[in-house]
Amino acid sequence: MRALLALLLLASAGLADAANAYYTVYKERPPVTYQAATTPALLETSFSFTNASSVQSAAFPYLSALLRIQCDVVCHVSVGGTNPTATATTTRLQAGQTEYFLIIAGDKFAVIAE
Repeated sequence: MRALLALLLLASAGLADAANAYYTVYKERPPVTYQAATTPALLETSFSFTNASSVQSAAFPYLSALLRIQCDVVCHVSVGGTNPTATATTTRLQAGQTEYFLIIAGDKFAVIAE
């Protein structure tokens, strides 16, 4: 009985220190098997954001196909659509992490700091 109680206490202690696993599921595979972009870029810009609320980019310009995102703080992003909202459950990026997303002209992305 003591062993069972000790096991239950250890198991419950581990739950309090649990970490989060963030994952995203896509419906299609990328059309290429490598990450590369042609230069010069169609647009290179930046904007500021905080952890107060989700902030959207400008709409992607005509002929847009690939988005490269890199943020200088841990954040969450939501890519696609005309009114995306980043939340604590959308795609998480580490500070300095670079990610590429296939996009459509006219869509936007949103970001919020963690």
